[in-house]
Amino acid sequence: MSERPVVSLVRCADYDPQRVEESVRQAIDLLGGLGRYIQPGQRVALKPNLVRAMAPEAAATTHPSVVRAMALLVQEVGATPVIVESPGGPFTPILLRRLYEKTGMRQVAEETGAELNYDTGVTGMPNPEGRLLKRIDVISAIANADAVINLPKLKTHNLTRLSAATKNLFGVIPGVTKIGYHSKLQNALAFSQGLIDIVRCVRPVLSLTDGIVAMDGNGPTGGNPFAGRTLLASPDAVAADVVAMALVGWEPLSMPTIQVAVEWGLSSGRLEEIDLRGASLADLRFHGFRPGSATAVDPGLVPRRLVRLLQPTIAVRTPDGHSATEDDIAAGAVDVGSVPLFIRRWATRQLVVSPVAGPRCTGCRYCVEHCPVQAITIVNGRAVMDPDRCIRCYCCHELCPNLAVELQRPWLGRLLFGSNA
Repeated sequence: MSERPVVSLVRCADYDPQRVEESVRQAIDLLGGLGRYIQPGQRVALKPNLVRAMAPEAAATTHPSVVRAMALLVQEVGATPVIVESPGGPFTPILLRRLYEKTGMRQVAEETGAELNYDTGVTGMPNPEGRLLKRIDVISAIANADAVINLPKLKTHNLTRLSAATKNLFGVIPGVTKIGYHSKLQNALAFSQGLIDIVRCVRPVLSLTDGIVAMDGNGPTGGNPFAGRTLLASPDAVAADVVAMALVGWEPLSMPTIQVAVEWGLSSGRLEEIDLRGASLADLRFHGFRPGSATAVDPGLVPRRLVRLLQPTIAVRTPDGHSATEDDIAAGAVDVGSVPLFIRRWATRQLVVSPVAGPRCTGCRYCVEHCPVQAITIVNGRAVMDPDRCIRCYCCHELCPNLAVELQRPWLGRLLFGSNA
């Protein structure tokens, strides 16, 4: 890290297209202009967060005004913008059409001439620098692009604290293939290691984070719109997330993807070592931004003898401060004690937030079909989650078409760590 990473901050009051275009241009100009990152004649994949077919007003997806502004800037350089996404669920042209329609991307394409990707091909990309993922299956439109511009939505996430620049690139994994990755990367730390591997494989030239209306509470789809009035831009996805965490008022190193990047020597994780340009962070800082239920606990405050009880939901640390691996635990570097299985299961249920199907559940089986570990069944017309098999990836909460999956913490967890809110 010979040079300080650069992040620009720009205030933007609302999604008026002209105002957003001016703000996006300002954010990119503060980084040296778009011509520094893409060249004439290139096909540029614009990767927004379109987690599923939701209206922009829900604040779960990147707003079309932001995508529109970036598409226009790409065209000014003489390149071709292609809007690319693989949401949760099947990756088919029919579902992509519905996704683009509902999220406002079809209108962006009509207004700007940007392409909408309907290629559902999959390409295995070698990732020689990867620590966990040496080969990654990505959607072909990403693999075939000359450059990738990352357009995340700033919102909470019940596994990674925030869904922003690093988390958004999980959307390059095609459709239900995501289930296999969740199944392999079964805790927050391992999942975050996989995310950093994906970032290093895809190598976005820019990340422009939509925080004009963010989402707090139980994101990434079930939270509440939050007036953030901010755009962040950076060629460094991890640095963008460090600033995003500071913006919402949280310690950057409490985000597991940032922890991983620091341990792998890709970032210092320190706000002080980032070249901030544009508006003052202090002036833009969010007040009253609420975390999701599953991330209210600081892992550093959990006694080490509860480590095994709480796995796989939290990242474990060894006495010297680095994130523990299974080898550390096996070698005795982390004191987990001798705890009977039935006590571990009870403690897990009491201290860890779990998904529960609420009254909106229709028994549609969507969560059943997309659970990476087959922990959900339908009983009497309602989804039932098996707490012993559940890995707390919260895919059911994220993908439920009826927003019926609630995140609940039992009585002991509420006593120790507060209510679900």
